[in-house]
Amino acid sequence: DGGLPSAYETSVAKLSCNLSGWEISNEALQAMGGYGYSTESLVEYCVKRTRGWMIAGGSIEVLKNRIAEDVFGRRFNQRAK
Repeated sequence: DGGLPSAYETSVAKLSCNLSGWEISNEALQAMGGYGYSTESLVEYCVKRTRGWMIAGGSIEVLKNRIAEDVFGRRFNQRAK
C-alpha cells in the first residue's frame, strides 16, 4: 500500500538472486579449477559473497517456505510437535 514491495515479492526476488548468483559463481569456480580458490581471484570473492547471502536474511529453505505460505494462503509450522 505504501509503495513498498510485499514480503512475497521480496522473498521471490531474494530467492531468485541467491540461486542465480550461487549457480553462476559455482560454475565459474568449477571452470577456474584450483585458481578459483585463490584469494587473489574474483571468483573466490564471488563464491564467498553469494554463499554468505544465501544464509543472511533467511536461508533458501526459509524463503521457499515463505513463498509457499503466500501461494497456499496458510502458515506452515516449522517447529516439531
